[in-house]
Amino acid sequence: MIEEVASVHRALQEVIDIGGNQRVEKEEVISISDGMSPASTSSGDIFKNIMGLFFSKSTENQEITQAQDVTVTAVEAAVGVNLIIFIVLMLGYEFFSRVLPSVYRSRSTPKPNQDDRSTTTSKSDRHISLPPTKIPLGWVFPVMRVSWSQLRKTSGLDAYMFIRYIRMCLQITAISGLYGAIILMPVYASGANDAEGWYHLSMANIQQGNWKLWFPAIFMWLQTLYVIFLMNEEYKHYYECRMEFLAKGDADVHPQQKYSLMIEQIPYELRSDRAMYDYFDALFPGKVHSASVVLLIPDLEELSAKRQRVRRRLEKAVAILEATGRRPVHIVGRPRLRCCGIERLTFIPAGRKEIDLWDDDGRLPQRGERADSITYYTRYLAIMNEKVAKAQEEKIAYAQSGDHSLRASQWIAHTVELATDAATATLTGRQKEGDGLVLGFQPRGKKSMFWTCFNKLGFDFVVGGLSSLQGQVDLVVDSVTGKSMSSTAFITFKDLQSVTCAVRAPLSSESGMLKVQMAPEPRDIRWENAFINQSWLNGREWAANILLALGAFLWSIPVASLQAFSNVESLSTVPGLGWLEFYSGGEFANFVNGYLPVVALLSLVMLLPFVFQHIAEKYELRKTNSDIQRSVLSRFFYYQLANIYVTVTAGSAMDALADILDHPSNAFAILGKSLPRVVGYFIIFLVTKILVGLPTVLLRIVPLARMLFLKCMCREKLLTQQELDEVYKENTIVYGWEYPNLLLVITICFTYSTISPVILPFGALFFLGAFIVYKKQALFVYAPNYESGGLNFPSACHRTLIGLICGQITLIGYSILRVGFYQPAAMLPLPFYTLGMINFFKVMYEEPSSYLSLERAIDLDGQPSSRKTPRQDVYRQPVLTEAAARPLKYRRSGDEDSVMSEGMSVLNEKVV
Repeated sequence: MIEEVASVHRALQEVIDIGGNQRVEKEEVISISDGMSPASTSSGDIFKNIMGLFFSKSTENQEITQAQDVTVTAVEAAVGVNLIIFIVLMLGYEFFSRVLPSVYRSRSTPKPNQDDRSTTTSKSDRHISLPPTKIPLGWVFPVMRVSWSQLRKTSGLDAYMFIRYIRMCLQITAISGLYGAIILMPVYASGANDAEGWYHLSMANIQQGNWKLWFPAIFMWLQTLYVIFLMNEEYKHYYECRMEFLAKGDADVHPQQKYSLMIEQIPYELRSDRAMYDYFDALFPGKVHSASVVLLIPDLEELSAKRQRVRRRLEKAVAILEATGRRPVHIVGRPRLRCCGIERLTFIPAGRKEIDLWDDDGRLPQRGERADSITYYTRYLAIMNEKVAKAQEEKIAYAQSGDHSLRASQWIAHTVELATDAATATLTGRQKEGDGLVLGFQPRGKKSMFWTCFNKLGFDFVVGGLSSLQGQVDLVVDSVTGKSMSSTAFITFKDLQSVTCAVRAPLSSESGMLKVQMAPEPRDIRWENAFINQSWLNGREWAANILLALGAFLWSIPVASLQAFSNVESLSTVPGLGWLEFYSGGEFANFVNGYLPVVALLSLVMLLPFVFQHIAEKYELRKTNSDIQRSVLSRFFYYQLANIYVTVTAGSAMDALADILDHPSNAFAILGKSLPRVVGYFIIFLVTKILVGLPTVLLRIVPLARMLFLKCMCREKLLTQQELDEVYKENTIVYGWEYPNLLLVITICFTYSTISPVILPFGALFFLGAFIVYKKQALFVYAPNYESGGLNFPSACHRTLIGLICGQITLIGYSILRVGFYQPAAMLPLPFYTLGMINFFKVMYEEPSSYLSLERAIDLDGQPSSRKTPRQDVYRQPVLTEAAARPLKYRRSGDEDSVMSEGMSVLNEKVV
């Protein structure tokens, strides 16, 4: 027993001392900087010196610790440690899933005090339940037996395509791993380079320049074709699902969504419901149902938020009365604290003395006075209902009228005339007076000889620049100061044929005006941002992309800074932590130095999605939740690629660019130099993802901790029905966070699939576990709060092919280092072919899937349907259409008490 413990200790010590003696390859690696003259000043040196002017102070005396490879014994020890963690996590899941089923089966578990009327989603009748079992992991086979059609019906198209993407990655890694074991591993094992450990079954075991280098080159071609084939099949299925979604909708999506369009860049003359209706009715006579222009109404939004706060506090007062039998009293104006949707109690018990609900004077207590809470908030709610209703009437009346200075029919005729005049001027060289395509709608007089010569000398460029600047200033003023009528509107048609024609045809002859797209479903829209001018948002997105690209380019700076402080030497300088350096004879220091930098780096990476989401929500002010998730997906993926490069190569993009400037022919060798030498490092990473990451997804640590906190800190009888709903709220899949984690794994597998195919079985195991875990979560845990129709799937496939290109470039570079000549040349077309397929998929599937074909739209319009009568308020801002606020009952399953009934009657009288 002592010997076994000692062997495990030696294995763990090998993990801790990562920089120990290990042999990867016998021969020396060819340097990519051979032939450089030390005395010469290259373009790369100039680039480094320029960048050093800006960043030398922040990176001085800081070096990045390169990720080191680990041996097979170290991986076995890491597997043992991760297995222990896996068992602990799974035991925790099995225990808590029985104690707190609302956390782990939230979609199929009845909530306390919830009846059928409280169900907000129409999918409740299609929920499936897991059969009860006492066997650990007994849910696996029932989950696997759920059909794809049932999964789509239950979870929606977004979750359905997410699971399909995981299955596609599973097929890629499993099939590639199978043929890699059959073809590549025997070839590598028969090499005569005497490589040890992982590298006995890798390209490192093939001698330089050997003819066997053709095997990985051919294998990469076949793998690329197989990936393209699988992705093409999935894209076909995605296109079919999108067409069905656009034609028939979804049970959770309002049926009016497929008949509606979102219009951006509306000219000032059309910024009213009436003008927009007239404009589209002139283009599609008799086919338009309604038009709604988004309004800038911060005053009404503030009133609505205040009314909701009053209603929430009235419900809280009634809950205290129901729970204690005493009417609560509070101090007017005293602030309150909310945590996890639960409001802190600040009520003062008033005894059992009854207080009249309504006094004769009608005066509300002022700040600092004591007030009966039920009486005060009931009165206050009635007053707020009156204020909100009055403001709603004013805003809707303004939205209907708008600015009638130019009718829609006049604007159409004017723009057609201007387009005709512009075409004539282009052909004849003579410009007709009154051409307003560039300078607006104001008529112009005849130009003098001075201005003609002025323009002929090229000064019209200056005038054009000043005009463009004036347009940008107007755009900023319109977006910041804002007018009540925004440049965004929603149009609802009566048939799909008109929708299809409108979304595909350019509506206006004036460039940049009336940009049309299919309307997102109402739940997906962030109405607080819907009024903002799209050109203004595009500018902010451009600025954010520039800054984030610079951040990825300089990612080595925060990594180096983090690693500089993530060691015992730095920690021991902190007062009170000097003991770390000498504790347990220095072994604890070795443990900290080995694991603390990894944990610190992972923590930094875990913060990135929060940063990206905050940028998309608060800075870029994106208009839909699905657009926010797609932006997080893209940025998180590219930062993960930057993180891999920095931690593995111990370099930075700045150094790499300088090397490429010095030696352009070594561009491929930069990745091929370091990545293939750390396969053990990534195997441990995948093992950790399998045995720790996936059980963590099952355990749902954050929702579990939140539920335990609320259970311990709050008494259920003192909670309102709204607070109970918040406690048992359902979560959704955050696709912008989940897709990049899958993309990282598939990119690692692409990188090593031909160089060291031993990693592929680990990748296949990860995707198999992810398929089971996420399918179970989609069926029984996650409930979508909006549906985009699978729009994240093309973005994920696009990044998957980017990961494949990274693997291709790495193999080309490594083949060059292995003194291959014809093999890299044969693989050189692969990245360009993959880039071409990215564009092919976009043109063939992604863009056409944004709208129905005209042929299918006409066919659907001719079929009898049970379509409900469209409503004009579906795409009206919710704050304009919300009804008078009334407090919820203390419990949905209970009856109204006398106090609530009396208060409701008074509220009804006030509303009438």
